Amino acid sequence: MLLTLTQRCNLRCSYCYARAGQKGADMSPETAFLALERLGGGQKLTVELTGGEPLLNFGLVKELVLKGRASGRRFALQSNGLALDRQKLSFLVGQGVGLGISLDGPPEVNQKTRGGDSAPFDALRLLDDFKVGVNLTAVLTRHNLDHLPRFLLILAGFKCLRVVNLDLVRPLGRAGDEDLAPEPAQLKAMVPRLLEALEFIRLRRFPPLKVREVDQVRRRTGLGQTEPYCLAAAGEYAAVTPGGEVYPCASLAGDPRYLIGRLDQEEPLRPAPLVADWGLPPDCLGCEARFVCRGGCPSRRISAAGKATRPYGLECVLRKEIHRRLNK
Repeated sequence: MLLTLTQRCNLRCSYCYARAGQKGADMSPETAFLALERLGGGQKLTVELTGGEPLLNFGLVKELVLKGRASGRRFALQSNGLALDRQKLSFLVGQGVGLGISLDGPPEVNQKTRGGDSAPFDALRLLDDFKVGVNLTAVLTRHNLDHLPRFLLILAGFKCLRVVNLDLVRPLGRAGDEDLAPEPAQLKAMVPRLLEALEFIRLRRFPPLKVREVDQVRRRTGLGQTEPYCLAAAGEYAAVTPGGEVYPCASLAGDPRYLIGRLDQEEPLRPAPLVADWGLPPDCLGCEARFVCRGGCPSRRISAAGKATRPYGLECVLRKEIHRRLNK
């Protein structure tokens, strides 16, 4: 389950699908606990706290974690790191909350795409001090793609980082106002440089720094079977807005076609698979990388390609090129 604790954010990312900014609604404790009551029946539930910037509603973070963990809930929090300090981090680490950081490149690049300049790197230094492992998500746009290999070399200096997730920009929210998507040729040219940087790091760092899309090729090649791309594709995911609306994926929040229901209504809330039978798009059936990428992100296919039954061309380029080079 994903809870959008606030629509407020202390950054104004050029591609934000939620158009988050200084103003916006906060989720109330009543809405948050009603979500846990109505949607959180499973004992294996993980609750992801996000925004906007969830640390701007830290009082609710603390209340949820303290009460939720007592009933066996697991929590994770995705942050841009600007509001992270020793007091907050001490609480989060002490309560076993999984942490993720959002950052797009070296300081001058991050400033262009997200803002915040070098402040997020201060958060990484703080995380290093606490000796806690975190994942990092970088949104790939035409502005930061060429800097990605150098960015990985910078990130390798932070022991707290374990996995870097590459999230291709979605044409939603502010990203729909201008074309931020990289060119296919730009993606292809980046991949060998990405792999060279990872190999350079591998020989010099332990634990290794992984890139999710590269690691998936190594782990899944040869499996010979297709599984759901994500929990949303399998119908095992619910994203809740501050107003109590429920969607099968946070990226689709606000789209009435995908509204599951509202927490304050009596109708049952049953998340359905985002993709019928969570199968591959027809165009993927002959692709040699289909067992690795699993058709790509369904919500990205919906937002970029128009429907979930069509693959997203740029994701295909990225996944195929990584697969081709690792399986030469």
